[in-house]
Amino acid sequence: MEKHRKKDNQKRQPRRTPGHRLKDRKALAFMRELREYEREGTSLYLDGKPSRPEEIVSACMLAEETNYMRDFIGDEDQRIRKINFIKIKTN
Repeated sequence: MEKHRKKDNQKRQPRRTPGHRLKDRKALAFMRELREYEREGTSLYLDGKPSRPEEIVSACMLAEETNYMRDFIGDEDQRIRKINFIKIKTN
């Protein structure tokens, strides 16, 4: 009886599907890309507000009904200095 109670009290993990793994890999690759931009001195924005890579990945990957467009802003030497992720309204 004691074993059964322990099993019921354990937190159950959601079942992982192949789609989840693909989404996780895409999110990880996206996070790496944004961190690399940060290391190179590029400022990151989400809808015009300075943001961390984690915030941008969360907004872009979790909001399945919302799309974001990247707005790249360069300097006079054609280096990317700012990326703004802008929410695109869809019907």
